[in-house]
Amino acid sequence: MTSRPLDLRLLPAALAAWASALAAVHLPWAQALQLGWTLVVAGVLLTLTAWLLNRLFTDPTPLHVLLCCVVAGLVALTVGADARELSARGWHQAVESEAPVTVTLRVTGQPQLLSERGFGGAEQVLGEAVVEQAIWTDREVPSALDASVVIIEELTGPDLPFTAGRRYQGLAQLTPAENGQRATAVVFPYGEQLEELPADRWTDVAEVFNGLRTATAEASSHALGDAPGLLPGLILGDRSLQDAELSEAMREAGLSHLTAVSGANCALVMGSLMGLVRLLRLPRWSAVPVALIGLVLFVLLVHPEPSVIRAGVMGSVAALSLFAGRGRSAFSLLCLCVVGLLIFDPYYATEPAFQLSAAATAGIVVIGTPLRQRLQRVLPALLAAPLALAFSAQLFVTPVLLPLAAGVNTYAVPANVLAAPFVPFVTVPGTFAAVISTLLPSATTAILWCCGLAAACLGLIGRAASSLPQALAPWPEGWVGVALTFFYIGAAVVLVVGLVGRLRRWQAGVLAAAAGAVLAVVLPAAVLAPTGLPASWRVALCDVGQGDMLVVRTQESAGIVVDAGEEPDLARDCLERLQINTVEALLFTHEHRDHYGGAEGVIATDEPAMVLYSSSEEWVLDVEVEAVAALPESVTVHRARPGDTLHFAQRLDIRLRVWSADTQHPEANDNSLVAVFEIGDPELPAAAVGSLEDPLTLLTTGDLEEEAAAAMMRSEGLPEEVHLLKVAHHGAANGGTELLQATRPGVALIGVGEDNRYGHPSTSILDALADLGAAVYRTDVHGTVVITADAEGLDASAVP
Repeated sequence: MTSRPLDLRLLPAALAAWASALAAVHLPWAQALQLGWTLVVAGVLLTLTAWLLNRLFTDPTPLHVLLCCVVAGLVALTVGADARELSARGWHQAVESEAPVTVTLRVTGQPQLLSERGFGGAEQVLGEAVVEQAIWTDREVPSALDASVVIIEELTGPDLPFTAGRRYQGLAQLTPAENGQRATAVVFPYGEQLEELPADRWTDVAEVFNGLRTATAEASSHALGDAPGLLPGLILGDRSLQDAELSEAMREAGLSHLTAVSGANCALVMGSLMGLVRLLRLPRWSAVPVALIGLVLFVLLVHPEPSVIRAGVMGSVAALSLFAGRGRSAFSLLCLCVVGLLIFDPYYATEPAFQLSAAATAGIVVIGTPLRQRLQRVLPALLAAPLALAFSAQLFVTPVLLPLAAGVNTYAVPANVLAAPFVPFVTVPGTFAAVISTLLPSATTAILWCCGLAAACLGLIGRAASSLPQALAPWPEGWVGVALTFFYIGAAVVLVVGLVGRLRRWQAGVLAAAAGAVLAVVLPAAVLAPTGLPASWRVALCDVGQGDMLVVRTQESAGIVVDAGEEPDLARDCLERLQINTVEALLFTHEHRDHYGGAEGVIATDEPAMVLYSSSEEWVLDVEVEAVAALPESVTVHRARPGDTLHFAQRLDIRLRVWSADTQHPEANDNSLVAVFEIGDPELPAAAVGSLEDPLTLLTTGDLEEEAAAAMMRSEGLPEEVHLLKVAHHGAANGGTELLQATRPGVALIGVGEDNRYGHPSTSILDALADLGAAVYRTDVHGTVVITADAEGLDASAVP
């Protein structure tokens, strides 16, 4: 049976609204208003012209043009009007000034711990909020506002410093947010923490749902396996109880959307409720109302913040399409929802979550039903529906995910198919348990323990999929990656046309070629390339997030570790992947936590023979760091001094010289331990880089800043050129370029966290390295990287 064609009449309007939003949010408010009025007036004039030409009622094109111009204009006017209002009340000027501002704000989003710590090493909490009133310089009366902000506050105790739905007041330092973001500023409490204000009506309502969420999380703690961490995410979208390892496994498996409030997650909630209605043999017409009521309850339970509302709207469209069989009208509904959401909040257009939701929903709407019908010819309906859901969504979201994840979730479709049968056994009874969690805690615990069996299975699926080769296959960079992306999109269009209509022979050829191209990306590292480490690797740059960790190999399974990042698990994992089980020496460049916080992970691998460090005079490593303080007395813990040397010569000939290790600088970064390594291999020919006659040189610089580096370079003996340079301070601009130009490294190594809020590495540093012709390897882009030295020269490769 041939499917009816999709109703695409609203697609141009949705695309026009999206394009207008992307443009308007990056414009000053005056230009955004000008754009909006121009579009509206242009639409009206074009329509009048068509009417005068007597084509309005014979050709629908003018009406479509009018609709596109009007909705695009309304989106731009929304942006401009909101920004103009804030500017008129002085908010933008207050944000740009350096003076503290007294703010009264309401937290609108669930607070979450940041992976990056503050400058003092304390954990930080981030939350979305709306500033309702503010008082700044030369103002005595609070100015009424409705300004979206992001608040970042240090965690000083076991409890989070703020809670969703509550109001807070206090003195704050404001920093402008990035252009194009919904948040108009980043708020940092100035001095003391913000003070909580007495509850109002909305706070009382929010507290009801906060209590349900807290009780649900507590009841989940009694479940088995990974369920205590997964249940709050599966039911409430709360990932705060997941450890880093589990979160990474779910991400690599392509299952992280299940533990966040995504459109796919909401679609699964509604689909489960529709299935329950059919199982109970209720009237068919009741399926949609029951599902919508369940979705509203789910949104309120999670928290009705903008991202949750967006996910609920998108999820309802997807569920109605796939489970209620309303594919033709669902596409028009999807376009209508996109237009409505963008007029309501144009900043959705810039959010990856909105892009992913729209893409996944479009995939389910366009090919979900035809694919399910085809699969039901050879598979049971119980398997065909989740497979159609997973494949159709993944097909459309992959082009959006590529620039975000820099890779392909290789096993996302089979993982989602395996996970699909378990999700309804968590979401439906879990939502019911959450509703009664404060009234019947014992019943809630029992229900969630049963739900936990299914959640634990999801954890097993996520961990198993992420452990497979190339679970997150890296996508090629440069023009090859761009060409493959366009090839993938073209093949996806061909596949969609074939599924909706009939697949012709030439289309099958295109699909086969696309499948071969994708396999060419996925297979090399997993099948064709060796799975082990390069035999001749000498130096490794460990991916430990926003921190530093280097390993200099001394023997087959031994090495010198320079810094340990911030997280012990990440440090230990890197040593395991490098197959290092003996730590000959452990160096800490200075006292910032992103360099010493992972010490426990290194020491857990092996007690180092000695520990060498630099810091400010008053900071003592074996007093401040518990893992080092617990080392036996046989381990030497030594404060480094310029001129200190170490020599290792069991397999490779390694010479280390401390070039700088000050204590008197007021800035801890400038007290960084700077060391020069010379690495020689007696088995290499004399002319080869890395031989005893021409040793591989490595300069590690900690977080040394520009002035201290300039002072160090005025002394004699610093190498004029080095083969490898660990770039100072994660590539921050304050490291300066003088040291780069003086040492002219062939390879630059930068330890930096992905999407870090500090803007590391700096464009000026990257430009300077490019001018010098240095090959740059960054952990946020390349992950853990090893540098090899053999008879053919130096090479770099990612650790599998």
